[in-house]
Amino acid sequence: MNQNEKSVRIPIRQITAGFNYRRRFNKTKMDELVEDIKRQGLLQDILIRPLNGAYQVVAGHRRLRAVELAFGEEAEIGAMVRIMTDAEATAAMVSENKIREDTSAIEDAEAATRMLGLLNGDREETARRLGWSPHTLNARLGLMNATDKVRDAYIDEKILLGHVEILAALIKDVQDGVLEKMLARPKVPTVPELKAMAEQILLNLDAAIFDKGECGGCHYNTGKQQAMFETSFEGTRCTNRGCYEKKTETELESRRQALTGDYQVVRIVRPGDNMTVVPLRATGAKGVGEDQALACRTCGDFGACISAAPDKLGMSFKDVCFNSTCNAEKVDARVKAEQQTEAAAKEQETAGAAGADEAKEKSPAPKGTNSTKAAKAPTKAASSEPRNAVKEYRESVWRKVFQRAALRLPVAQSRALLIALCLHSPRTLSHSDATKAVGKVIGHDDLSSLEAGGLLGSLLKLDQKGLGDSMQQIPAFVGTDLSINAIAEMMTALDIKIEQHWKVNEAFFDLLTKTEVDAVCIELGLDKAIGKEYPKLKVGGKADYIKAILAIDGYDYVGKIPALMRW
Repeated sequence: MNQNEKSVRIPIRQITAGFNYRRRFNKTKMDELVEDIKRQGLLQDILIRPLNGAYQVVAGHRRLRAVELAFGEEAEIGAMVRIMTDAEATAAMVSENKIREDTSAIEDAEAATRMLGLLNGDREETARRLGWSPHTLNARLGLMNATDKVRDAYIDEKILLGHVEILAALIKDVQDGVLEKMLARPKVPTVPELKAMAEQILLNLDAAIFDKGECGGCHYNTGKQQAMFETSFEGTRCTNRGCYEKKTETELESRRQALTGDYQVVRIVRPGDNMTVVPLRATGAKGVGEDQALACRTCGDFGACISAAPDKLGMSFKDVCFNSTCNAEKVDARVKAEQQTEAAAKEQETAGAAGADEAKEKSPAPKGTNSTKAAKAPTKAASSEPRNAVKEYRESVWRKVFQRAALRLPVAQSRALLIALCLHSPRTLSHSDATKAVGKVIGHDDLSSLEAGGLLGSLLKLDQKGLGDSMQQIPAFVGTDLSINAIAEMMTALDIKIEQHWKVNEAFFDLLTKTEVDAVCIELGLDKAIGKEYPKLKVGGKADYIKAILAIDGYDYVGKIPALMRW
């Protein structure tokens, strides 16, 4: 047992069910389990994790339910408490269920969709965590385009998995109608029969998103359709699946590429990816707050997507977040901040009412003021993680600023920095760069060629100023093995301001996507400084956009530093 887990006995009422992807429990087997627990108790502990001040069951939902049915909610149950992330908990749940009793393909699909969302769309890592092959994962995720009624029909054993796979390839608007007709027949069509009827329906040329100029005279173009679909589908079909799918994929990629200059991330979102992407909202129940929403627009996980789902094929969805876990955390932070503000306002109002009479006697409130009205608590946007290209640029700037500032530090600060580097990370001091810099100061072209005695002899010839100038060089030259976080911490401690060394420029803006440029403009007030022409600029060419925002008459660019460039 490791330090992150412990064995306990805990009342059932303290455990919440939480997420459970199992939707079907065999009643007979459940009754047998309840009777078995009544006879000899629970033989194996359940797995739970601490969550929001309570406990959530991870593995053992059936055992928990059976103990409650046998002894009531006041009964205690043996449990292993383990600290786990959402992704770890989901993986443990899937693994435990597979070992004990095979889950249905639909339940697996729903669990895989949740896991994929927790891992930010990483299919390879999702398959590894679940212990599945990539083929199995993709097959399960494809089922998630099936409607709830289709999935429920499979859970209720009215149709087979093959039926679900075929129906999931249809647009959602017609799936339920086809299912209804299937179930109304004296005998449900076999999977091959349904496949034969749907073959042409799946390749509807009227709904195709690619250029159909070549399709008019193609011998694979047909208007035939099967009887079951005659009230649901109209138009012409393509019977050459390979050609149809290739053209569709090419068009999806073309639409994706068209947005890559505007957004940090642009993905094609396929069935099963629905939990990997969430709309970025500033307000409402799922809003992150106005300030945070602006900060999120410069994040490396912000972007747009092109849908590959049959019912939304080719549609673009902009201003979305590809880190659902982070988005949920930001929403939670906004809710908590609002709750704290509301609580503070109520407390101030109560205190103001209680002492109103006394306050009036001592000092009447000025006319037009409201002593019970609480000021709105200021909110500060949490930092957002920029994409790698921006981080690399920022690190390059920070390191140059550090070196430039270190060479200009007052003597006391320079010596303190040198001592800190020698004590904290002496190996990061750049021997070659510092040697060259000191050589230039004392007028020696190649100090590195001197033996120890010769080097010391050269330095002993220096006066106090020469020694001071030489020492000033050393802490300014550190290697890239000194982390950028350490660089930032040292500049903060030395009160080095980036405003004194850098300002927004063409190279910086050229690196950004148009969405990032827009977010920076709003943050720095460049949009307001330009005025009514700004909306036209940001939808035009990027080069003209950047040229205009760097040539605003009367705007002082010095000291205007966007949040993503600050340490």
